[in-house]
Amino acid sequence: MARLREGRPVARFYQVAASSPEVVMTGLLFKLVDQGMRVCLLVADGGQVRHWDDQLWRYPAERFLPHGVWDGADVELQPVLIAMRPDDRNGATVVVVAGGSQVVDESVWFDVVVDFVDVRDPVSARGRYRQYQARGYQMEYWIQSPDGRWSKQG
Repeated sequence: MARLREGRPVARFYQVAASSPEVVMTGLLFKLVDQGMRVCLLVADGGQVRHWDDQLWRYPAERFLPHGVWDGADVELQPVLIAMRPDDRNGATVVVVAGGSQVVDESVWFDVVVDFVDVRDPVSARGRYRQYQARGYQMEYWIQSPDGRWSKQG
């Protein structure tokens, strides 16, 4: 899938304070799909594939989030693809990094890479931020306040 946006890809970092990264990621997935976007949810291993697949099946039918796993059938039809490497078989233009400390090199495929800052290990996130910056990504950094509001920094 070719990127849809002109210009540099965006690396968007979220520093979570008021809730868990998983809660923020799930809300973000719903928001992206509601906006008509297709997403690759990038996880670190098979255990996380199963975890996210199970997690997304727990929502009631009226709020179900259609998704598929990287080795499943008809993944190209699913708005969310859970994968252990960046994958755009479903037409994804956004990749959400849900596990590990991976840096997405496939900027030719994606318009936006979403990463999360673990406040317990900010050094790892800082290193990923610098790598994206060195690769020419447009950088965004969002901080969540204790009351759950988001503000864009810099």
